[in-house]
Amino acid sequence: MPDIILKGCTPEPLMSYLKALGVLRLVAEDREHGDPDARGFWRNDQFVLRSRFDAQGIEDFFLDHYCPTPIVVPWSGGDFFAVNWSPGAVRRKKTPTAAAVIESFLTTASARLEGYRTALTACKMALESCGIDTASTEDSDALKGRQAEFKKRKWQFIETLRSTCPHLHTLEWIDTAAVTGADVFAPLLGSGGGSDGNTHFSDNFMQNLWDALPAFDSQRQGAPGAAPQSDDSRAGLRESLFREAGTYRVVKRTSSLFDAGAVGGPNATQGMERESLSNPWDVIIGLEGTLCFATAAVRRLGSQSGIAAAFPFQFQASPASRDGLADKESAGKEIWLPLWPRPCTIGEVLSLVKEGRAEAGSRPVRSGIDMARAIATLGIDRGVSSFHRYALVKGRVGGENYNTAASLGRFTVTERPHAELLREIDPWLDRFRRACSGDAAPARFTSALRTIDSAVFDFCLYGGSANFQTILIALGAAERRLATGGRFREEKYLRPLSGLSSAWVDAAKAPDNGEFDIALALASIDDPTQTIGPLRSNLESVTVWRNADENLDAKWAEKERAVVWNAADLAANLAAVLDRRVMDGSRKGCADLPLASAFTASPTGIAAFLRGELDDRKIEDLLWGLMLLDLGPVRSADSQSGFAAERPSTALPSLYCLLKLLFLPRPLVAFRGSNGVTRWRLAKAREDGIRIRPEPAILWLLRAGRVGEAAAIAMRRLRSSGLNPLPHRRSGGPSRDGEWREVHFAAREGQRLAASLLIPIHPSAANSLVQQATRASKIDASLPPTTFSAAE
Repeated sequence: MPDIILKGCTPEPLMSYLKALGVLRLVAEDREHGDPDARGFWRNDQFVLRSRFDAQGIEDFFLDHYCPTPIVVPWSGGDFFAVNWSPGAVRRKKTPTAAAVIESFLTTASARLEGYRTALTACKMALESCGIDTASTEDSDALKGRQAEFKKRKWQFIETLRSTCPHLHTLEWIDTAAVTGADVFAPLLGSGGGSDGNTHFSDNFMQNLWDALPAFDSQRQGAPGAAPQSDDSRAGLRESLFREAGTYRVVKRTSSLFDAGAVGGPNATQGMERESLSNPWDVIIGLEGTLCFATAAVRRLGSQSGIAAAFPFQFQASPASRDGLADKESAGKEIWLPLWPRPCTIGEVLSLVKEGRAEAGSRPVRSGIDMARAIATLGIDRGVSSFHRYALVKGRVGGENYNTAASLGRFTVTERPHAELLREIDPWLDRFRRACSGDAAPARFTSALRTIDSAVFDFCLYGGSANFQTILIALGAAERRLATGGRFREEKYLRPLSGLSSAWVDAAKAPDNGEFDIALALASIDDPTQTIGPLRSNLESVTVWRNADENLDAKWAEKERAVVWNAADLAANLAAVLDRRVMDGSRKGCADLPLASAFTASPTGIAAFLRGELDDRKIEDLLWGLMLLDLGPVRSADSQSGFAAERPSTALPSLYCLLKLLFLPRPLVAFRGSNGVTRWRLAKAREDGIRIRPEPAILWLLRAGRVGEAAAIAMRRLRSSGLNPLPHRRSGGPSRDGEWREVHFAAREGQRLAASLLIPIHPSAANSLVQQATRASKIDASLPPTTFSAAE
């Protein structure tokens, strides 16, 4: 069986893809003249047909044996009411239109059109049985004010036609165009189930058949303006299937929504405007391919919503940042067209398409974003390598009443690790999506929703921790806007997003990502005694608690003084948060500073933050996203994992080490190591140690740039705690504390230093902090010998 490459059947435009399905269906389903064993597949973006035919045999099949599917749309327009159902022989100088083309089909004696004549007669009988004898348009004077009655009669007629038409392929066409029971037209076939604006696919299809098939040669007069003859039709068929150069075009014949480039109009060519041009064979074979997308009426188990329409691989459009869709085009539809590399029969292809009602999580796919998630979560086990996406939207070509198939690119089928985590946001995201629907939703919220959708789609398409991190940032941005949108969230009953699993950390963390480590450490700050709220309570007015299932939950709260985050830069906000938490801890009598954390940052990362080498904007964006996660209860010092202890001398300045000793979440404990050297660690649960209380003035001095004064106060605090800070007393000489007053910092640098003191540092760094900021003291002599471990 030879492989014939159909170069004219490509994934783009939509018409070319549909032609591929049309060729395979027509060749395989014609048992007398076709090849039931025919197979088709995609190779290098071209459709390959494997059958008993060679290229010449395929041409002969379509020109001499192809029996057209009766494509009729009597429910749209009034052509059927002007037909002479008993016409005599006709001769025409040009292609007939409207009722005249129906009469041309009725008068032909060709056996290959017998099914078409039967279907047309069935349409007439169905119209009569329903008592419809006038043009069925909603604008008709006879039907004004009775739109509901008109709609009911239209669907009654479609049901009647479906139950009485004896032609099998006509039933398949009706099922492709409309879903009876759900009373919904298929978006693939325009707004009217076979009509788009003033274009009626049945008229268009029959006119192109009249032009292309030799069965109508007897009706052509050959006068000037007559349709092309059979030789031209063969050339047009070769051009349509094999992309051979040709000029077989019909002027003012449209390809409708299936090929925007052939519609014509302004800027459609090098000049100002061009008439529509169409190769009749493109339209014929393309419309034949649409029958592979038969629809169905379904009812979900346990659902009380009645019957719904199920369109294979057709979903609500989801505007994202990369696809070029406008927000207003979200009312349109998307269609995902499968591409497969393995030779498949038409039965296998139809089975794949009919099963093209995927599920995202526990719900059916409703949008393009859902489809992307379904593919990323489960992949495709039917041999599909990728999908080509199209958006069916109005207004791009021909006016607001006409649809256009806009290519949205390729989606490769690949299972993405961590994609299943997106199920955790579904309940909240569904509510947020409903809240953002309609024209009344503020733009800042609809923009936030589009950013989330774009991030989800990019992750499903490309994968990677960086793209998953973008999802987290987008969710944080939406939460930030809701935090300041009290009226909107109250009207829409929107709760804060919270309780996402800690598995999001592994999914979003990229190697050597200093910003992520800093943001994660900050986001996990909490008070183990629950006297003071988590860091999130300093960013937005929320109340956070653990419910009966021990899951983290949150609700909006009244404006609280604990919220200090504003539009200032990151350093200013972090310094303000530290000041607030220290003050609240003192006011509520906390034994330890409410700065404990489940995650910590490395000295190297903190040093980079101090030098301004990290992206502050990214840290802030990540912080708003990471605070939505349930990072677990704050763990004890001896259970934390992290980096091996580093010497701050290689990363952190001595000034930071001096000040950081005043802002540790637990007391310091000293002991003698196995080599006799004094070591330091943070106290474990319920363990006593040295508590170094910070002076409230230190932070505002740092924020004002008066770093030397702050350092001098810190030295006095350390000394009163029994430590000997550096610079130290000279033997018999005066104190050198005053030398710190000579240290000058700009206010911006002092503020960054204050901000760095909020960032949790790993407990194993406690020893290095003390060694860098102090000298040996009299405490050393009383220490018991203890073996120091890396975990401590």
